[in-house]
Amino acid sequence: MTARSSQVLMAEGLARSEQVPAAVEACYDALAVNDAEPFAHCLLAHLLLEGDFYDEAIAEATRAIELDPDCSPAYLALGLAYDRRGGMWDQSVLVWHELAEVVPDLVTAHVQLGEAFAAAQFEEEAIDSWKRALELDPKEARALYNLAIAALKREGMATALPGFRKAGELDPSQDDLFFALLGIRSAPDRAVDPAKVREDRDSRLGAAALAARADDLFVTAELVRMVLDEDPDDADALALAAFTYLKQEAANEAMACALRAVAIKPDLATALYTLGVVYSRRAGLSKHAARVFIAFTKAASQHALAHVLLAESLLGLQRYSQSKKAYRVAIRLDPACVRARFGLAAVHLTEGLHAEADWEVRRAAYYDTRRQGLFWRLYDEYAEGGAS
Repeated sequence: MTARSSQVLMAEGLARSEQVPAAVEACYDALAVNDAEPFAHCLLAHLLLEGDFYDEAIAEATRAIELDPDCSPAYLALGLAYDRRGGMWDQSVLVWHELAEVVPDLVTAHVQLGEAFAAAQFEEEAIDSWKRALELDPKEARALYNLAIAALKREGMATALPGFRKAGELDPSQDDLFFALLGIRSAPDRAVDPAKVREDRDSRLGAAALAARADDLFVTAELVRMVLDEDPDDADALALAAFTYLKQEAANEAMACALRAVAIKPDLATALYTLGVVYSRRAGLSKHAARVFIAFTKAASQHALAHVLLAESLLGLQRYSQSKKAYRVAIRLDPACVRARFGLAAVHLTEGLHAEADWEVRRAAYYDTRRQGLFWRLYDEYAEGGAS
């Protein structure tokens, strides 16, 4: 294994702390000492890609691969550079195929390969790639979104909608939205012990919400029950009970609790969220879901996903112009919302705007790969054992 030079190690540290200009300079210093160091070339390719210098990134990543054909982070940088530059789909297909061989269990490589195939008009190969991604990870939402887009192109919205719904259900940001409404950003460090919770209403509800955030639904149910024993019409407790039932796929119970909470407190965002989600998952209740999500967006107007949920319900009703407006609001609030990007792509396809749809899919890929931090994961794995 080739050891990394001190200049490369310095560049890594600067890059990880987002000091990009200094990191780029350190990479060039490393290459001045040793132009045959793949780490320096692939790291420089990544940094150039972050600055949207696509041709330069392609050159550096290509050099890293020439020096070591197993340099997985260089394949990632090269594939992303080709994709973002556009118009080089044949090369992109080859790169993602190579990365899938170098790191066979890298789900994103198969997703990106499918998107490159689709851009090159190889639809069947694209579908096979996305199905392979789902074999590796059945919860890979982006593969499901792409398959839904493919179904929309081939067979229409009625066939595509189940795929969009399934992908949405796998989106962890939905739960994040519910807890953001409660003011909870992360799971507690320690498990909630009901015996140590103070016996007042607010303490119990707060502890119940924390337990739900940690996915400890039994403790959540116990604490919520204590609150409802004292006041059966506590809307906040009913909304949390509805969410707990929803997580256990007890739709009827979730609906009953959410309806009661909304009847007591019509603008309670947590109750509107749960009620809307329940309606959206039940056949024949799409109009009800849309009405609830309209109210929900008023109660949670600054949350991008609230507008996405409304847009998806309108999409199911084939109200495409209204759906587009809701998706655009979501993207304005959060440009990195992958779910909104795919939804807007679907609307564009219904309008025959294929170029605009393809652009939204590429933006979704851009933000999704940035969110995952894949380069550093592959770089670290390569540094530990992949370099030869």
